[in-house]
Amino acid sequence: MTCGSRAAWVLLACLWALAVPGQGVAAARPPEFGWLGVSIAEVGEDLADRLAAAFGPAAGTGVQVMDVLKDGPAERALLERGDVIVQVDAQPIWDVRQLQRLLRSQPVDRRLALTVLRGSSRLTVPISVGAMPPPARALLAGERFGFLAREAAKPDGPAGQPAAVRLVVAFVEAGSPAARADLRPLDLILRVGDQPIRTLEDFDRALWAAEKSASLVVERRGATAPIALTLDSAR
Repeated sequence: MTCGSRAAWVLLACLWALAVPGQGVAAARPPEFGWLGVSIAEVGEDLADRLAAAFGPAAGTGVQVMDVLKDGPAERALLERGDVIVQVDAQPIWDVRQLQRLLRSQPVDRRLALTVLRGSSRLTVPISVGAMPPPARALLAGERFGFLAREAAKPDGPAGQPAAVRLVVAFVEAGSPAARADLRPLDLILRVGDQPIRTLEDFDRALWAAEKSASLVVERRGATAPIALTLDSAR
């Protein structure tokens, strides 16, 4: 889940994956991810220089909190926008990807101690890990195949009715199973296996039920295309 821009990292971080009976997908339970309820970004060069000047050369790394989501674990722990997370328990934090993976692997309700740089202070912030909300988890369901999706509203829904959910590929990791299968950003995901994708729950359930391989149908420039995803043995 690497990408080349700070804005993209913020998008991916914010996105911080049971079959429907009788709809052709075998029952499977998506994993539960740990979650703090923050959007995060890499520490930029200017901020890294300021942190190094205030706290020493080793303090120029970490992950910056860009936003604290309402009613999430981070808000309850009094984390603030602009905080820089440099350590989780005894583990130093170097970048967004490392922190995301570390947090997702934590059991729900586990207590962690975050080391945070705020202004000129180094703080220890106790926090309890929450469960990632299902909509956010669903958008990450393709991560193990090397892609992320985002939700886009369908513009031509019936008058007076909620717009249907559309899932669009937001990012494809170079060299991943998704990239090798020619999945591309902006592809519209229509089906996973025999499951039409009409809701985030459809996507979440169908892709996790697929386990090590998945057959997608996407729409690209007005035409449909089949996509066959297969996990690497090492993933």
